Amino acid sequence: MTERGKIHSGSIVLDEPIDLPEGTEVVVHVEPVGHERASAGNGNEFENLPFFGMWADRDEMSDSVAWVRRERDKWQQRLTQQSPCLKGVTYGGVVREAD
Repeated sequence: MTERGKIHSGSIVLDEPIDLPEGTEVVVHVEPVGHERASAGNGNEFENLPFFGMWADRDEMSDSVAWVRRERDKWQQRLTQQSPCLKGVTYGGVVREAD
């Protein structure tokens, strides 16, 4: 459930009443509403997310497409490398002899 409200004399006052019993404990995530967020629908909603740009100062991320290609190449190399089986070790329920 997401509700909107305002701070009034140090307390949060919700815009609409909530149907919860008196005395119910709740957890409140406070997120100030700025002018940028109020103008949602301009196509830049992603930029307003808290993690947007968190790697902007990382040198290896200057070319993110190249970085992803390098990482995928590493993953592919690990998948295609064949490691020798150890004698008597179970692999997928089958005891393998050494190669």
